[in-house]
Amino acid sequence: MRLLKLLILIPLFSFSQDSLSVKLWIAFKDKGSYTINDFTPTELLSPRAIERRAKQNISLHYSDLPISTDYLLTLEDLGFKILNKSKWFNGVTASFYGSNVDTLLTLDFIKEVDSLQLFIDLSDLRKTQKFDDIIFENNYGQSSNQIEMLSGDNLHEQGYQGQGMHIAVLDAGFRKTDEIDAFNHLFANNQILGTWDYVDGESSVYEDNYHGTSVLSTMAGYLENEFLGTAPKASYWLLRTEDVSSETLIEEYNWAVAAEFADSAGVDIINSSLGYTTFDIVSQDHSYADMDGKITVISRAATIASRKGMIVCNSAGNSGNNSWYYIGAPADADSILSVGSVNADGLSSSFSSYGPSSDGRVKPTVSAQGGNTTVITSSNAIATSNGTSFSSPIIAGMTACLWQAHYQKSNMQIMEAIKQSAHLYQTPNNQIGFGIPNYSLANALLLDVEAINQVSLDIFPNPVFSNARAYVYTANHEDISYRLVDIGGREVLQAKSNWSYALISIEIPALPSGIYFLEATIGDNLVVERLNVVD
Repeated sequence: MRLLKLLILIPLFSFSQDSLSVKLWIAFKDKGSYTINDFTPTELLSPRAIERRAKQNISLHYSDLPISTDYLLTLEDLGFKILNKSKWFNGVTASFYGSNVDTLLTLDFIKEVDSLQLFIDLSDLRKTQKFDDIIFENNYGQSSNQIEMLSGDNLHEQGYQGQGMHIAVLDAGFRKTDEIDAFNHLFANNQILGTWDYVDGESSVYEDNYHGTSVLSTMAGYLENEFLGTAPKASYWLLRTEDVSSETLIEEYNWAVAAEFADSAGVDIINSSLGYTTFDIVSQDHSYADMDGKITVISRAATIASRKGMIVCNSAGNSGNNSWYYIGAPADADSILSVGSVNADGLSSSFSSYGPSSDGRVKPTVSAQGGNTTVITSSNAIATSNGTSFSSPIIAGMTACLWQAHYQKSNMQIMEAIKQSAHLYQTPNNQIGFGIPNYSLANALLLDVEAINQVSLDIFPNPVFSNARAYVYTANHEDISYRLVDIGGREVLQAKSNWSYALISIEIPALPSGIYFLEATIGDNLVVERLNVVD
């Protein structure tokens, strides 16, 4: 919303302009006198960020340059309080009191000024709550299903639990994370790299909203024999960008600035269980046409983060049962993992927001368990909760383990393997995208086993449910014929495939539980693999 609209809105609230306080987005026309040649990489990025970019051949860019110090000092001299700075978008969020905003428009380095948030209580104008998806049930579950559904246990058994990976969690707060038993190991092992509150401009995040606590638990939580997150040995930045007391555009800028920090700090993966569609100020609302990954600030920031070499995992949204049932921003961003929700049985959750993006791309990208997800609450208890808020970090944690196993691969290679491993890869739909990924299969795809001069055959998942699908991966891209026989040698399935993908799917018929054998003829070679079928 442009400044002109802000000045029209002010009389509606019976405030004088001199007493009204407003938060603004102020964009600059350039970076002042700064050029790329003025800086070395070490002056702009951490050593870890430089290493991550070098591995993926990502050079310094104009967007990496800092904002002109002269511009910032000019704003401060005029009485503007700088809240957060965005080098990617070359601007700042700032607050002001009174009418100094008129002076802004006369400065030759100002590109645009947008109003973001009025300093008044807008709760009576529109009640907006993004976290009503958290419906705690008074029972204790285990986290095994949400990990085994993704064949994540296979990576864990190989020793990949996120060691050495850095994950930034952008959320609404992490209430009592520093007091909860399931996070004791994070503090004992210095796995909390740092915290920052982009809403209040302080380092404390442990007294704010509880949402991020449960989100973090699905990745980082650990209670012996009771609970295990998907990446319990990764290291975490805890960054608060969301203000649950209101819903305004400034939160998208908070997110962008936090993503910039994550880039400069060398973060590998961003998890964001947030999404934006409508706001307290109705004229700021996004439309479905805006969900093309190119319009909203937060989606553009997510795409930039991906181009800087990070993987962004973002919840698709919980609007599947609402009149607005589409994904929100930044789930519409290009080149990120937007995550939908399935229930414990692998079927899509009714609340999970739908794709595609407004320009027709498959969204969500993949899905994981967001229905009756096992989480740790801010009251130090194990509970179940619902929402894509939890399916996204489950994916983020498993992605950290996968990337740990293949750290020389680029972010795009990792994401492509995850998509190819998903059970609907060849037939994606608008609610769960490419489907439920299989991280054991993604691991095999990234091993480049076709370069090995031998025939191999792997089945995922194994065991497999009757009336489900198994996926076969071989080292040789040749025609394959196969048959499934029971333990007595009786044939129950026969087929032939003209190889065209790195994997093929086999629909398992309705079969009694038991041991079966997949006999595959690959070229001139016969390979046999045992398959366990369960009800």
